[in-house]
Amino acid sequence: MARAAEFYDKVFGWAVGVIEGSGGDYHHAVTSQVDEDGVSSSKNAIIGGLFRRGTHGIDHTFLELEVSSIDESLLKVLENGSRLVREKRPMLDFAFFAIVQDPEGNYLELMEYRK
Repeated sequence: MARAAEFYDKVFGWAVGVIEGSGGDYHHAVTSQVDEDGVSSSKNAIIGGLFRRGTHGIDHTFLELEVSSIDESLLKVLENGSRLVREKRPMLDFAFFAIVQDPEGNYLELMEYRK
């Protein structure tokens, strides 16, 4: 989890921290500034976190993340230990996507809407 937390912080700026009482199996991800009640004013904030692989019997993770630039995001993820699974390609006529595998083996689909 420490490597995953470091990766998501470096690449996406997420603050990832363990939730007390989870035994280390669940880490909350804060993806934007929050107020004193923990509420984000950003409509693009992710509310959730990361489960340790194997929690609830699930061995694979596949996340889709909307990014402002696939090209810039690919550079960041590859510089931080990811591997390219599927190169950037069109998603019908409205977006582009690429698939990478993070340093922990989780799959990420990076998706950028066409401008």
